[in-house]
Amino acid sequence: MVYYSSWDEFEKAASALFASAADRARYTIKYCNSDSQLVLKVTDDATSVQMRTQRLNDIKRIASLHRKICQTTSHRTETIKALAPRFPRSEKTEKVSKDANAAGKQPKKKSRGKKRH
Repeated sequence: MVYYSSWDEFEKAASALFASAADRARYTIKYCNSDSQLVLKVTDDATSVQMRTQRLNDIKRIASLHRKICQTTSHRTETIKALAPRFPRSEKTEKVSKDANAAGKQPKKKSRGKKRH
């Protein structure tokens, strides 16, 4: 695991890694309070790209990289929706709620804990 010294090189490598394997790649941001360092890591289990920074102005760059990564991964939403199970609405729950409203009964509210006096 090699730490990049310049932001531009790190950003190019991280974007390329996410573009090549967006379904397996992930990134983490860790702050070390004792060293006052921010550590960014992008990995896909085969390759790892890391960057350490102590500069406050790098936060805007991190936000920009975060937007790029979110845009890259958001293109998979159709695939994720296709894999998600679909649960049809139960007819029983619809009938029960309609019957309760037709009879003028209010649905029973759940208590939020012990009542204090």
